[in-house]
Amino acid sequence: MSVNLISVQSLLCCLAFFFAGIIDAVCGGGGLITIPTMLAVGIPVHFITGTNQCSAWLGSGVAAYDYIKSGNFHLKSALITLPFSMLGAFLGAKLNLLLPDQYLKIFMIISVPIIAIFIFTNKKLGETDRIDEKSNRSILLWSAVIGFVIGGYQGFYGPGGGLFFMLAYAAFLKLNLVRATGNTRFVVAISSITSVLTYAASGTVIWNLALAATVFYIVGSHLGATIAIKKGAKVIRPMMFCVIILLFAKLVSDLL
Repeated sequence: MSVNLISVQSLLCCLAFFFAGIIDAVCGGGGLITIPTMLAVGIPVHFITGTNQCSAWLGSGVAAYDYIKSGNFHLKSALITLPFSMLGAFLGAKLNLLLPDQYLKIFMIISVPIIAIFIFTNKKLGETDRIDEKSNRSILLWSAVIGFVIGGYQGFYGPGGGLFFMLAYAAFLKLNLVRATGNTRFVVAISSITSVLTYAASGTVIWNLALAATVFYIVGSHLGATIAIKKGAKVIRPMMFCVIILLFAKLVSDLL
């Protein structure tokens, strides 16, 4: 399937991917913009996820490179997280085939406001980097748990997974928010290769739109990473609250 790239609908999608790239590079959650936009402009539902995944992958890689190049990245924890994330995502996807996701959505509607309160009341969360205080055993354990649990969430439901990765790195491994986001972009970029290849082979990608959106997403990702690296928690924290609001709205709308 192809679409007219000079249509208003296509331009809106590309702009959505530009802003999603910025948000993803700063704190995750860009899919909360791109997926509703594609739905709103009339992209067929069974093409949306594949087109979204294939459009965002390279941008995540660009953002990861920006963070790694600037030194805002913790290699050990990221590498430990990666295989557990992929395992969790696989099992989460399998579980989704067996159980309705409405129970998770109800749980998340309760949990998301609690997470927002936690962030609001912990104003120092992620401001300083204290992972060096952690033992190797603690880094191994928490990295594996973060990967498996949040990877499982992404496989089962998905929206906001990048934000949860970042928060978990900051809360449990004591990475500052910039390094936590660097780890998140790396894990997301590598772990999504399998799903990108799967969608690419499935015939559920609108390729001319995906390629155009990729360009916009890459530009947005580079811009978002640059802003986050320079401004740190000052820009990351407000954007986290924006993503939480979008996620809560999506959960409510899905249930209704």
